[in-house]
Amino acid sequence: MSEEEPKTEKQLIRQAEKERKKKEKLEKELKKKREGLASSSGGGGSVVTVHASQTPPVHLDAVSGTRDFFPEEFRLQTWLFEKFRKCGLRAGFEEYDAPVLERQELYKRKAGEEITQQMYSFVDKDGVEVTLRPEMTPTLARMVLSRGASMILPLKWFSIPQCWRFEATQRGRKREHYQWNMDIIGCKEITAEVELLSAAVEFF
Repeated sequence: MSEEEPKTEKQLIRQAEKERKKKEKLEKELKKKREGLASSSGGGGSVVTVHASQTPPVHLDAVSGTRDFFPEEFRLQTWLFEKFRKCGLRAGFEEYDAPVLERQELYKRKAGEEITQQMYSFVDKDGVEVTLRPEMTPTLARMVLSRGASMILPLKWFSIPQCWRFEATQRGRKREHYQWNMDIIGCKEITAEVELLSAAVEFF
């Protein structure tokens, strides 16, 4: 068996050049993959351009004047609201609720146009001027009037509504707040006030 003849200098140079080109080709392909540039399976090259997002970061804090209730805080709120309910039911009151969204005219009739400056008000897609309720009394009056003479008086109702007022925030006073309301409707005697005071004393 004859020994392989030694390669000439030209052959060695040609082989080294071939290996160098092969290495450069592999490095280019690897670079394209790292930059998100890939060749299509059909053989035609397609370029995918990756742009940095121009969207500003999302604010993680609650909107000014509002607050989040994490589980440990929500447990405390639930305990407090349940105590409100038990106290109201023991005193013979019935719980009610209503939509947080009301027509602006309901509050304008009570307090005039200036109250709109303290409300989260807007015009909806039907062109109706609406607002997040700043208090519950006008809503209560609307509900009672909507039933009219069909309701048997006196009424003893209570609610724990979520209300909204666009005011300057300060310690202990936010734009979103909850109220415990107890109302007696259709009783002219002083006994109504006595019942309300008795319920308040029962709570504490």
